[in-house]
Amino acid sequence: DVLVLKVLGSGDKVEVKVDDVAELGSVEEDRCLRKLKDLKIRGRDEEKGSRSKRDEEKESRSKRGRDEVEERRVNSNGGDKEDKGKKQVSWLTSHIRVRVVSRSFKGGRYYLKKGEVLDVIGPTTCDITMDESREIIQGVSQDMLETAIPRRGGPVLVLSGKHKGAFGSLVERDLDREIGIVRDADTHEMLSVKLEHMAEYIGDPSLLGH
Repeated sequence: DVLVLKVLGSGDKVEVKVDDVAELGSVEEDRCLRKLKDLKIRGRDEEKGSRSKRDEEKESRSKRGRDEVEERRVNSNGGDKEDKGKKQVSWLTSHIRVRVVSRSFKGGRYYLKKGEVLDVIGPTTCDITMDESREIIQGVSQDMLETAIPRRGGPVLVLSGKHKGAFGSLVERDLDREIGIVRDADTHEMLSVKLEHMAEYIGDPSLLGH
């Protein structure tokens, strides 16, 4: 059944189902109001759930982005792939932190583990000590390693590029652009440096003249 109601003010006429109409002050009105309240609460819960799902998806995309950047850094630093046609640029320096990126090195036992360069024994060869086990590994090839970057505020040494030799603290890092902002310890100038051109420095700054 349908009722025709006239809207006060505009004079418009609307058709509504009888079941959707309740007399003011009646039991039906109270039931309708409770029903509307339940619908509003349910709507808010659904919106909140949808927003939470969107936040999870955003965080997931962000994590995938960070993982892809890390993978690109591993690949760009060699990993298991060796480019025989290109001459390697030597960046090894004592007291920097590095990460093993070769899956084949020592049977993969140290893959993605960090250590410190103890001594550079050749242009692209060094001895390192592993962070976790403190084990010393001798004669490690540079192409099995990549530089390790500290957290914000950590000490870094620029190993190559136009700012090579600069020492300072990491102010910010942009994983998407693979660039870090370094505050030079001497001049306090802000330097824009590729992440692959810097490494965490864990030695005594006085060894660098600071």
